Amino acid sequence: MLLMWPCWFGLAYSGKSFYNLIYLYFLFFLGSFLMRSAGCIINDLIDIKIDSQIKRTLNRPLASKKISILSALIFLFVLLLLSFIILIQFSILTIIIGLLSVPIIILYPFMKRITYWPQLVLGLVFSWGVLITSAELFGKIKLDYCLLYLACIFWTLSYDTIYAYQDRQDDINNNVKSTAVLLGKKGKLFVRFSYFCMLSLIGYLSWISSENLASLGVIIAILIGINMFINNWKPDAAQSSSYYFLKNNFLGGVIFLYLLFF
Repeated sequence: MLLMWPCWFGLAYSGKSFYNLIYLYFLFFLGSFLMRSAGCIINDLIDIKIDSQIKRTLNRPLASKKISILSALIFLFVLLLLSFIILIQFSILTIIIGLLSVPIIILYPFMKRITYWPQLVLGLVFSWGVLITSAELFGKIKLDYCLLYLACIFWTLSYDTIYAYQDRQDDINNNVKSTAVLLGKKGKLFVRFSYFCMLSLIGYLSWISSENLASLGVIIAILIGINMFINNWKPDAAQSSSYYFLKNNFLGGVIFLYLLFF
């Protein structure tokens, strides 16, 4: 769902009728499901050794040897083939832009070994659907869609940093890098800032497209709710991080409806 929402944000923000875009909503839902599944396999293949050392991930199918690497590769091929079938339903430009994301998808799992900012690389990938929708709907990547893409990157930085706090101590013990490891007790401040940037950009985009004062009131209300949300998050408690990470799917739905109506 977190991969799908940016795609749906792009469709909702277009101003085009929801009913006229139902087919595209369906394609992006299906494509997100298939590519997220493929991404998980790529990630787990690369991280077999690391996952076996992390409490939360040691029971993953590959790390626990419940399935073989060959089986995973076969399943990965099937998922990528189905994803490509979905992709070729779009225009040539959209297909090219979609394929440009593949190298970043492959590189992402290695980033935690290189930089404390793998969450930023994930943001580049998970937000890619915004660029794809712009290409498909308008035949180009529009400036306002670049801003929406940036907003989604800030969102990914927020929720994936929360997610990373689940494994912070295990990551430190295994020399795995993340924003959670880097920021420590400053994590709340960073997450709050990232949410603020995301919602400010979305509020701005909504205002320039609708010039509706109500849209500013709604985005301020969402900001207040997010602030309360972060206040209740306990970075040192894995269950709290898991709970508040999952709540981002609800936020995705709220932002989608906001863009649809404003």
